[in-house]
Amino acid sequence: MNTPSIAKTTLPLFAAAALLLGACAATPPSEKPAAETEAAATYEFEPWDGDGLDIPIDGSSMDAFNASCARIKAYSTPEEYRAFQNALDWHLTYDLAARKQMELLVPRLDGKTPRELLDTVRWRKADKGHSPVEKDAADAKIIDT
Repeated sequence: MNTPSIAKTTLPLFAAAALLLGACAATPPSEKPAAETEAAATYEFEPWDGDGLDIPIDGSSMDAFNASCARIKAYSTPEEYRAFQNALDWHLTYDLAARKQMELLVPRLDGKTPRELLDTVRWRKADKGHSPVEKDAADAKIIDT
């Protein structure tokens, strides 16, 4: 085995890999993914005075649905929008007529509001003192044997 020839071929490969890794690490991360910022920039919608969860969903087409989702996102808090997206995922999974296809679910959501979707799912926070995090010594039971 000729060691100098291996060193001549692997050294440039390692140098190129180090340069590529250094270039990747030097690029600053963007705040939002490029596809998300482009999608938000392409939709224009009229001002809304109320809560984003009260905006009706347009299910006439996938483009109209995406535009209404962008509008809901613009007028909602990140937590509210995340809850809306989770409710959409829930409906996509458990709505048997949709058969796990967004193209079949979107027309079924036409005219509904995100708040109605959240009410359908019926998620709720745990009562105070009933979640494992909020339990303390006062909740302990003494067992007499």
